[in-house]
Amino acid sequence: MQTPKKLIERKLCRLSSFLNQACKEFDNIALHIKEKKTRTSVRSVAVETRQYINELNSQLQTLRMKCTIDNDVNEELNNRYSSSSSNITDKKIIERCCKSEEYFEKAYRSILNEYFPYTGLRDILIYQLNGIKCAFMQLKLLNSVMPSKTTYSNVLF
Repeated sequence: MQTPKKLIERKLCRLSSFLNQACKEFDNIALHIKEKKTRTSVRSVAVETRQYINELNSQLQTLRMKCTIDNDVNEELNNRYSSSSSNITDKKIIERCCKSEEYFEKAYRSILNEYFPYTGLRDILIYQLNGIKCAFMQLKLLNSVMPSKTTYSNVLF
């Protein structure tokens, strides 16, 4: 049986790894979007996620928790995107990005639902989760005002 500290450490490392992979995916998706304002919106999620990665990793160092990045941890996220390239509208890309919010929610909730004595870190995680939800709310708003027929982009999904 794992000690509570090891369990929390493992979950925090998984969150850091997930955020790192998600940031790369959003950056990659943004490269394939034609419309500049839409591309900027997707990149803003990646930038915010990158900031949260840095904050989390800094906290992990402060708590002397060491993380080894495990590529299998992000298998669920990687499986969402197939390797076939297709023409897809910017609106459809934004819709798919919005659907990834649930993965962020699950990653944060798996830690926040655990008891752990690091109240400062818990506050940071709650703040980050709220920030991510706000970023996705902006993407959803953008999606709701985008016309159905926009330019097609080449993207890997």
